[in-house]
Order: sequence, then C-alpha cells, then structure tokens
Amino acid sequence: CWPRLDLRSPSFKCLVSHDVDRPSRAAFVPFNRFLASMASDLVRRRDFRAFLSAPIIRFRTHDRLHSADPVNTFSWLMSVSEHHGLQSAFYFICGRTDPEKDAHYEPEHPAIRRLLREIHARGHEIGLHPSYRTYCDAQRLAAEAERLKKICAGERIVQSVWGGRMHFLRWSHPTTLRAWESARMTYDSSLGYADTPGFRCGTSYEYPAFDLEADRQLSLRIRPLVAMECTVMAERYLGLGPTDAARERFIALKNVCRAVGGNFTLLWHNSSFDGPEERAVYEDVLAA
Repeated sequence: CWPRLDLRSPSFKCLVSHDVDRPSRAAFVPFNRFLASMASDLVRRRDFRAFLSAPIIRFRTHDRLHSADPVNTFSWLMSVSEHHGLQSAFYFICGRTDPEKDAHYEPEHPAIRRLLREIHARGHEIGLHPSYRTYCDAQRLAAEAERLKKICAGERIVQSVWGGRMHFLRWSHPTTLRAWESARMTYDSSLGYADTPGFRCGTSYEYPAFDLEADRQLSLRIRPLVAMECTVMAERYLGLGPTDAARERFIALKNVCRAVGGNFTLLWHNSSFDGPEERAVYEDVLAA
C-alpha cells in the first residue's frame, strides 16, 4: 500500500545496569551489624581474610571507597562495559522508608560523591533506586529523585537522561507509574520478574508508558527488565549458581532479544560478585 514508506528497523542493544544497594561491605552498616558480620566471617564462614580486612575497610573509608572492599566493583564493572562498547547505569538509593530493607549509606557522603564523579567522568550513567516504600508514595519518590539530581548538580554532573528501578522491583499499577512521571524521570526499568527471567511486559522493546485509568500516554518510557543475576543464580529463585547452566540461561535470553532487534536489559548488583566464578559468568554474558 505504501511502497515508499520508510520503516524503522529495530537494532539490538545490551543495556546493563547495577542497583547500588551496598556500595561497601563494611563502611556504612550500623555498628552492631558490622560486629555481627565480622563474627559470621570468623565463626560460620571461616573467612579470616574478610574478618581482618573489615575494620580496615570500615575505618579507612573517608573520601573514597576502599580498594580492598569486596563489593567495590565499580571500576571493574565500568571497565568491562567499556571493553564491550557498553554504558553501565548505576542506580543509587537516596532515601530510607524502611530501615530493614533500604540501604545504610547517604548519597551525600564524600566517598559516594567521589564515586558519582568517577562514573560520570568515564561516560556511564547515574540513576535512581527509590527506597522500599516509595512505590506507593509519589511525593517521597519525587523527593528522592530531586535529592539525587541536587547532589549531581553540586558535582557538576549533567545528564540528559534520568532513569532507574524500584527497590525489590516493588510496583503498584498505575500508582508507581504516576510517581515516576511526577518525579520527571526519563525511564523506569522495574518491570521484570524477581523469581524467573523473561518478558513480564511481553516485549524487550522500550515503549512509552500509558496510564490506562486516565487514558493517556505519559512522557515516561518503560524499559522492560529481562534478567537479574540473583533471579538465575540465587538459591531462593532458580538456584543455578555461577555455573554453565546459568551462563547458558542468560545467553539464551540475550539471543532471543537479538533475534528480534530488541533490548537485552540485564541487572547485576555491584555486590553480587562473591568470587571469580561470578565475574567469569558476567563477562561471558556481556561478550556473547
């Protein structure tokens, strides 16, 4: 009917992001939890290296994260992304609406500010990881978004895109959708399954958000989440661990997205690299 119509061909993208729940293993946790963690390292895990390094990491984290901190994987994550021509997105928690579920760091801390500057200087993205109860509180979510943007402005960090993901993937439709919109965020990447990887939105393409109750399209974009590392590897979910089976599961999903020119949206927490096996799986998935 329209032989001269110029149809847009979708192109495959790998979009990798990292929820920063714990930027440090020892530096920001309450002192009683810090002591309990040290006791666990010594008695339960018999990890003497972790036991001895924990106080050094805690008391020497001032204006930067300690290089020996096992969850300080930020530079390595950026290097892996850069090697594959990718941009990592790091989503920071900027509020505390549930003391048991939310992070213990403050985004204004000098070490976190320095991390934000380093992420931006290397060409990667900074985003928001709204705290636990904001999924049904638009005012709190907007305040946390504004807090992050204010900190970034103070560090002369300018971005044209501001996105993120809900903590624990908490979502109430359309309440959470409207909260993101009112916070003037560019995109949300929460809509994925916690207990199984795949296509909760029925697609891997990014698409404009639509408020069904109000019958209107929003300025917010929805970036479906295809896979999260703990969904595939953690015992409480699929329990595949850092194995060939996990590697194959990630790559199979990536190939499905590639076949249709979609987006393989991968969430991998900065604190989820317990050993070389996890790092090997991560690098192989990005390289595939």
